Amino acid sequence: MNIVEKLTNYFKAGYPCLAVISTEEKRVQRDIVSASLAIKRNVIVWSASEGLMHVKNNQQVPDTEDLLAAMRNIQSSQNEDTIYIMRDVHQWAFDRDPIMARYLRDIITDAPARGCCIVIIAPEFAPFSTIENLVTMIEYDLPSEEDLMDIAKSILDQVKKSFDVVPEVIKALSGLSTTEAENALALSLIESGNFIPEIIYREKVAAVKRTGRLQIVDPDPRGLDAIGGLENLKAWILKRKDSYSKDAADYGIKTPKGVLLVGVPGTGKSLSAKAIGTALGVPTLRLDIGSLFNSLVGESELRTREALRLADAMAPCVLFVDECDKGLAGSQGSGSNDGGTARKVFGTLLQWMQDKTKPVFCVMTANQVEFLPPEFLRRGRFDELFTVDLPHEKEREQIAAVVLKKLKRDPAKFDLTAIAAATNTYTGVEIESAIEDSLYLGYADNRREITTDDIVKSAKEVTPISKIMPEKIDAIRRWGEGSAKPASSNSKSSTVSTSTRKIQVDMSNDKIN
Repeated sequence: MNIVEKLTNYFKAGYPCLAVISTEEKRVQRDIVSASLAIKRNVIVWSASEGLMHVKNNQQVPDTEDLLAAMRNIQSSQNEDTIYIMRDVHQWAFDRDPIMARYLRDIITDAPARGCCIVIIAPEFAPFSTIENLVTMIEYDLPSEEDLMDIAKSILDQVKKSFDVVPEVIKALSGLSTTEAENALALSLIESGNFIPEIIYREKVAAVKRTGRLQIVDPDPRGLDAIGGLENLKAWILKRKDSYSKDAADYGIKTPKGVLLVGVPGTGKSLSAKAIGTALGVPTLRLDIGSLFNSLVGESELRTREALRLADAMAPCVLFVDECDKGLAGSQGSGSNDGGTARKVFGTLLQWMQDKTKPVFCVMTANQVEFLPPEFLRRGRFDELFTVDLPHEKEREQIAAVVLKKLKRDPAKFDLTAIAAATNTYTGVEIESAIEDSLYLGYADNRREITTDDIVKSAKEVTPISKIMPEKIDAIRRWGEGSAKPASSNSKSSTVSTSTRKIQVDMSNDKIN
């Protein structure tokens, strides 16, 4: 069922108020008008600049630019079989103006008896408490592949050009609004005379950044080779590399839901998440849960839905949520401190994870899993739960080799075994830090090349987190031993308590908290 059919049914059923959440005001209004005309309803549009305007004859109702004046007119006119489209309502603070709130509630309550419906178009709208049960929220989908193809063909007709629109162009456009897609296509024509996926994708990156909800992570060309160790995790990912293909679907394979990576800070969780997108051959979007929270009632849930809707529109992709234990820490409480906002955001995210049908591979990381509700961890939300422990000796050698290559040094010229021994209680990020610090030693000494001794010396200057917080690190590791699948192929040495002896390390770009 398309959106016009859905709106038509709502109007026929006598729904008093619809709130269509979208930034594409013109596109939404066009569909509302189409649905209204299909059942012979009049349409009156209100905006703060024009006031009330009859769509049929463009006749303006005088002195109705003020919202209160417009609502008084709607209430007194007693129009029947009319759809009222309200375009700027979301900018009014109804919670601070009881008169405005009363008028809006009254015109919504009276609408069904007159065969009317109030339709609010807004990029975000949180119904206040007295109308919450009267408003039906509709999340307006971004343009489909068919819509995007129509947009591309329309632009070609306008400029009187004719060439095939390749699938890569439509894929690059996925996730953009109608206006954004038109702008990206027009710019591509101006810059190249053609529709170039790379140019369009560049503009999409800029558009996603403007939302402030998601960030597109620059792909690491090394992919899983950027990670030292974690062989179980890498093997699990590679088995799912081709799972987005039509052939896989025909075979009966379901699109993977994602993984939760739990473990010691600095052990490769974030680096792994960033590398998974490259390995799967899809873009990686990063969701900052902290950016979703807002003091206005209902605003946080709206932001969450907007971010998830954008992720769905950009599928196939990887959605990376870093340190979700911190962002959702309040979801288990009573909600007394934040009005239950964390719990509501968590519920929205949980529902999306359960119901999503689009190929969005969700990768979440957490340090302290006890902050996450039990329902978050059950099978069905994720395909697998991995524990990322401190790396054993062989992994520390691999980490050192990866870091040296990253710094454009030949690992064969270093004693990796000695480096592994010197970093026996270090996380991967600490190994990386020690190797990077050794560059200062070589540079200060006539800019000579660094040696194994330089790295070992620098490592001695680092105090690993396993010594700073042994009890907390030990608790994280103990939880992972029996509750999750080990990300490393050999985690035998990872079972030793950090409070009784030295531990082991893993490579990462993770920041230690």
